Amino acid sequence: MKLKKENILIVDDNYDMLELLHRNLKAQNFHTYKASSVTEAIEILKFSTIDLLITDLQMPAINGMELIKYVQEHFPSIPKLVVTGFPSVDSAVEAVKSGALDYLAKPFTNDELKSAVQKLIDSKGNPKNISEELIDSASHKITEYAGIVGQSQQIVQLVDLIQRVKDNRATILIQGESGTGKELVARAIHFKGAFAAQPFIAVNCGAIPENLMESELFGYVKGAFTGANETRGGFFQAAVGGTIFLDEIGTAPLSVQTRLLRVLQEKEVSMIGSQKTQKIDLRIIAATNSDLYDMSINGSFREDLYYRLNVVNIETPPLRNRMSDIKLLIVTFLKKYGLEYNKPKITISDKAVTVLTRHSWPGNVRELENVIQRMIIMSGDQIEVADVPEYLKYPMPSEKEEFKSLKDIEKAHILKVLSAVDNNKTRAAEILQIDRKTLRQKLEK
Repeated sequence: MKLKKENILIVDDNYDMLELLHRNLKAQNFHTYKASSVTEAIEILKFSTIDLLITDLQMPAINGMELIKYVQEHFPSIPKLVVTGFPSVDSAVEAVKSGALDYLAKPFTNDELKSAVQKLIDSKGNPKNISEELIDSASHKITEYAGIVGQSQQIVQLVDLIQRVKDNRATILIQGESGTGKELVARAIHFKGAFAAQPFIAVNCGAIPENLMESELFGYVKGAFTGANETRGGFFQAAVGGTIFLDEIGTAPLSVQTRLLRVLQEKEVSMIGSQKTQKIDLRIIAATNSDLYDMSINGSFREDLYYRLNVVNIETPPLRNRMSDIKLLIVTFLKKYGLEYNKPKITISDKAVTVLTRHSWPGNVRELENVIQRMIIMSGDQIEVADVPEYLKYPMPSEKEEFKSLKDIEKAHILKVLSAVDNNKTRAAEILQIDRKTLRQKLEK
């Protein structure tokens, strides 16, 4: 009984081994693609339907282990068989960890190859081993405080600092990279504190046009400027008794900075167009992803305002510095957006989690949250490696620049031509523009 004809990609820099595998698999009614390098193999994978990858480990320029890692994430459904003439326990373990499903040491018999290939072809249709327990096993470990999630030392310290300042009106400056949750911290300070029942007014200074910022923040009286048809309070008046959160404070123009300084010094605010001042009792929390100290040195931010804002300094840690929190954040976002997108039982595979926990997350928690949302929307009830955005996966292996001898270059080119014409030596000689006898001599060498 012949096996079903499947497409098998063979990768080996040894021409004789390529031919041996090709003939053996062809006799078993398989169709084969041949590649003598990892780069060639990836090109074939991109443009062909491959049902099984067979690769050597020891190859020049890029080794087979890099290919296994790349295929594991970009073509996760393709089973992988490693064949090598340099067997060792360490290499076998690493290959399996990287995604290989079986391992053959050269030399091997035809029956051993047939058995390994059949087993892997049969396994291709089996359901993947999904870690449905991830959410349940991680849930009890979550430290959740007003939306702040984590178990790392950085998060423990952050929550402790919030606890210390939440019940007083000390001015607070929150500094951190974009996407680290500065507004989340500000809201935690307010809503966990003694003034939670009072207003929390969030103002994105970077989103307000410069010519409108003063009137938006401090209000204006009727007739103060063209279009001021009524007296209207600003954000500061709306926040009295509670908290005003000034996000992206580093973008505030110098004229606004001057008014802010007076608010902080005198605890009073005056509307534009009015000579009267109004005493205000509120807490000011400012946030920035800029270095306000450097800005104060170069004159783009008032130095006296910087020190007035920086009574209590809180730094939100970047996600790359608290990688142990990633799984907990994944759990949190799966639950949150699973409900939102009507997939309350959605799960994620261990392999997909491994890819996510390897990324450095320059966009921090916001980037992770967006990625989880996207994967939930684009996947079924199980998030697999295939659902992970391409930019997060193992990068394309690249050859290190090296200078080869003319003999090596000639050898590689001859083997590549032979592979392209399915070992038809007459056709290969024509393409190489040499006679068949010369080709045979070169192959013997």
